[in-house]
Amino acid sequence: MLRVPENVTYLSDAWCGQGLTYLIFPLEGDPVLIHPASELPPTTWVSDVRLYSVETVDMLDDAVKVGTELVRTTLVDLGVRSGTVGVEQAWELVQGTYLRYEVNVSGERTLQTLRERLTSCDLRDASSLLTGMRSVKTSHEVERLRKANRVAEIGLETFERSLEPGVSEIELAAKIDHDIVTDGIMKHRAKRAVACAFVASGPTTAEAYKSVVGNTRRKLRRGDLVMLELDVVVDGYSSDTTRTFVVGKPRKDQKRLLDAVLDSETTAISAIKAGATASEIARISNEVISKHGLSKYLVHGLGHGIGVSVHEPIPTLHLRSKDVLQPGMTHTVEPGIYGRRIGGVRIEDDVLVAQEGAKYLSTFHRMPE
Repeated sequence: MLRVPENVTYLSDAWCGQGLTYLIFPLEGDPVLIHPASELPPTTWVSDVRLYSVETVDMLDDAVKVGTELVRTTLVDLGVRSGTVGVEQAWELVQGTYLRYEVNVSGERTLQTLRERLTSCDLRDASSLLTGMRSVKTSHEVERLRKANRVAEIGLETFERSLEPGVSEIELAAKIDHDIVTDGIMKHRAKRAVACAFVASGPTTAEAYKSVVGNTRRKLRRGDLVMLELDVVVDGYSSDTTRTFVVGKPRKDQKRLLDAVLDSETTAISAIKAGATASEIARISNEVISKHGLSKYLVHGLGHGIGVSVHEPIPTLHLRSKDVLQPGMTHTVEPGIYGRRIGGVRIEDDVLVAQEGAKYLSTFHRMPE
């Protein structure tokens, strides 16, 4: 029994806005999607979609109470009157939906209400099962991720094209968001698209590994390093890319930094293949930075999984990671160096692990042209 929006998307393709949609996925038989009537019906392959209402002009009820009651009656309809029911008990980090400003999450109140309604069932935490399943993608999911990256490329093009002295960080970020959402829907035929662009420039790039740096009134100046951290979600699947370009022509010291980070990224990606350990890939990346004499500017790991969430826990590319890369895993590779004296440079791409090596999901050029 799922209600975390990203898990509902993962198993039904339905990317819902309010976070009040339930997915009943039985061990045998067809699933059922339980959806609030106050929201447009989602696009889904699930044929059995049941709606519930909590408000009319003369009725007002509680969404959790009504929704969980429909969960109970649906389980009875499916012949589940007792036994083990998996729930998302350990979920705390929740991927947002296209309804960016407000989303309901399945918390203790929902779980307690389910316990009261499903007294003959044993509710068990299925979180680790879900994260494990989500770490290896189907070909359908890979294509969804490729599309998210194609839409994200709109923003990367806007970023490079708009790097001019006098443009503020926030103006540039807003233009990137606008172009992605507009062209993503109009030109790439996405049903829903969400873009979150974070632009840091000049000295603020030195702290651009933190959340959330940039998007201020500061105006770009000629010679500035400018970093774009770009998160895009298209119909429930994510892209996470970063580019660091320069306003004007890079100086020699800036070119050295850019070359070092690109060398780190390409070397690490060339070593990725099924069976490689995530820690070894992180070590290779760090060694390249050390070779360039910049190891003291390393402050974070190399990457994370990506899918229906921008930040999937498996695989984690870090020196302390225990993960082993498997065919079908998708993750970021994002080496970065940061320091007050040098500023900050990060290059980030999304890749697919294949038996013979890594395949890029993001293809936009990595160095300023």
